[in-house]
Amino acid sequence: MSERAEYGRDDFGQGGLNDQLDINSLVEEIDLDEAEIEWRKDFVGFSDEDVRRLEQYEERFEANAEQIADDFYENLTDYEETVEVIGRSEKNVSQLKRTQSAYLVTLADGEYDLDYFRDRARIGKLHDMLDMPMKQYIGQYGVYYDLILPLVGEQLVDSVTDRLTKEIGTENGGGERDPTPERSEIEQAVETEVDDAIADMLAILRIINLDMQVATDTYIHSYSQRLAKQVDRHEQLLTDVEQDLEQPVSDLRTTAEDVAESATTISDVADGQSEQIAEIASEVSNLSATVEEVAATADQVEGASERAETLALDGKDAADDAADVMDDIGEAVDDVVEDVDTLQERVTEIDEFVEAINSIAEQTNMLALNASIEAARAGEAGDGFGVVAEEIKSLAEQSQTHASEIEEMVEEIQADTEDTVQSLTETTTQVDRGVERVQDAMDNLTDIVEAVTETAQGIAEVSEAADDQAAGAEEIASMVDDIVSQADRVAGEIDELAAANEKQAQMVTEVEQTVRRLSSGDSVTDGGIDAASSGSEQSTASVSIPEDLPDEMPDFVVEMLSDEQLREAAAGNLDPEELL
Repeated sequence: MSERAEYGRDDFGQGGLNDQLDINSLVEEIDLDEAEIEWRKDFVGFSDEDVRRLEQYEERFEANAEQIADDFYENLTDYEETVEVIGRSEKNVSQLKRTQSAYLVTLADGEYDLDYFRDRARIGKLHDMLDMPMKQYIGQYGVYYDLILPLVGEQLVDSVTDRLTKEIGTENGGGERDPTPERSEIEQAVETEVDDAIADMLAILRIINLDMQVATDTYIHSYSQRLAKQVDRHEQLLTDVEQDLEQPVSDLRTTAEDVAESATTISDVADGQSEQIAEIASEVSNLSATVEEVAATADQVEGASERAETLALDGKDAADDAADVMDDIGEAVDDVVEDVDTLQERVTEIDEFVEAINSIAEQTNMLALNASIEAARAGEAGDGFGVVAEEIKSLAEQSQTHASEIEEMVEEIQADTEDTVQSLTETTTQVDRGVERVQDAMDNLTDIVEAVTETAQGIAEVSEAADDQAAGAEEIASMVDDIVSQADRVAGEIDELAAANEKQAQMVTEVEQTVRRLSSGDSVTDGGIDAASSGSEQSTASVSIPEDLPDEMPDFVVEMLSDEQLREAAAGNLDPEELL
């Protein structure tokens, strides 16, 4: 053998998924030991000669390992399904290619012991853990053949070339080389090398076959584990179903008995109800007459409501007129207030004028006094002037007296004017209040009009409803007559229900027996076909479910029966009455 290869068994078991894999338990569970390995080698004809032939390819495999890994993964990445599997691996593509190269090199390392097949089991299980379907894993070997067998062809070309070179260069008897060897010798040489190459290919195919067997074992091991879990779940489900149905079936049987008793009671009650319905028919007739009277009364109320609505509208119009009058009064009062204010201003002007007169009188009085003084100084010559001065003084005093009287009158007028203004102010306030009250009355009347209108509409609707009720009462009377006849039919149907309930009790018993058969494991496992039924009167293979099932068979019975029982019923070999 050559020096230790660049790739080898140390490249296996390096991924993170290996931490989740117990290889020893796996090898033990698939019964892969040395004895089993030897048996498989012997079965496929893998011998020491195959080992020798594989060893001579070690260097060639190692030299082409990287290229084959590249080509191998180039093919895998062309398919979406295998790309998804590669994506689930914790290794990157470079690491996966190295593992693939190691796999190729170890095919020809010459040691095919238990450790070798442990590695193969590990590889197969890891692919299963990555959820790669078996068809993809086994299909990879077809790709592998396309990549490896050309190496055998290269080996064949090299060996044939060397062999022919030797044959052509063989010396003849005289010590010279024979340039033209016999054709038979060339054919024999080529045939020998081709046979040798075929033996090499068979050696490669045998070791790959052994690898495939181990990988298949790992997949079957996983399938077996899953199947065992499903079987356990199925058995547990059957147990749970039996336990879950035990009480409901018992309750159903009890209920069926109660229904039978209730059916009899209901039949008696139905007869009594027929009599009561007849009485109801009479009452409905009376009700119809009463409803007609209500409809007539509603019509009268509707007329009164319309009159009330008219009166309310008239009241609203009168309130609108009163509001307009109050507005006019308010405007007139405002005008009077303005006139009084103007009068007060005029009186004030008169007062000012009186004060001016009063001032002139005082000045005149002073002039008269000064004139008297001057007349006295003048003596007799000023007596005439003194008399005039006295007269002027007298006139000034009279003017002052009259001015005082006018001033008093002006003050009285001002006081009266102020009283008038205050009274007008109070009048204006009262007018405003009156306007507000009239406005409130208008709002109330508006609300009343709306309420009366709504009431009138409501009463109109009541009148219409009363008419409809009258018509409906007549229909009810007719319907009650129909109900009387239906009640009679119900009584007959209840009798039929009692008979059907007895059949239901029988079906409950059948359900209970079926559940017991399922839970006890007595049911057949070959698709529901019992060997004892192979001689049935009519073949069940030609029937169709559910098209050929009897029409009277209830749906829940169809769901309850096995496929074989359904086929027997569809073929007419099983009486539906027996199933009920």
